[in-house]
Amino acid sequence: MNVIIIGCGKTGSRIARQLDERGCDISIVDSDASKFERLGGDFSGLAVGGEATDTEVLRNAGAENANFAIVVTPDDNFNVMVGQILKLEFEIDQVYVRVLDPTREAVFRKFGLHTICPTRFESDFLFNLATKDDLSVETVTLDSTTVQFETLRADRHMLNKKPSEILSRKNKMPFAIKKKTGQIILCNDEDAVIEEGDKIVFAVVWNE
Repeated sequence: MNVIIIGCGKTGSRIARQLDERGCDISIVDSDASKFERLGGDFSGLAVGGEATDTEVLRNAGAENANFAIVVTPDDNFNVMVGQILKLEFEIDQVYVRVLDPTREAVFRKFGLHTICPTRFESDFLFNLATKDDLSVETVTLDSTTVQFETLRADRHMLNKKPSEILSRKNKMPFAIKKKTGQIILCNDEDAVIEEGDKIVFAVVWNE
């Protein structure tokens, strides 16, 4: 599979490395050539410096032979513009574009692009996690950061305390309180107090 990736940030470089390890033919484009250092010395794909809105830059990156495109720069408008070029100019059917603003996702999707909104994904994931009834451990990886959520019943040592008063490790912190009434309170709420019957969602965060 021939894949062209636009944007060599944390997400783009991670995807490029993973696909490269699986034997895909990868090319990645970024206007800042220094970001290619994220790819590592064992990356066997093609890294092209230049503006992805320039069709000649895309052509040099092999866009004419690509059958799959991923556009993940931090700029929503830029992503959609490049996605349109890849779809219309180079006739790539499978173009996936990252859109950070969830209110614009549906609009951009009308251009015929496959949109991915990490903002909506993260909020939906965290909401579903906080409202689950069972005690469990869940893990989600966002870019190079991994967050593990663990839900525990509040013990007697936590009762009548604020979340900030709970002793925790450096990278482990209270995230939300699931009240016995079903109410969900984020731990940054100044009025949050742990009561008998509550459950505490802890977040453990670490970077690669």
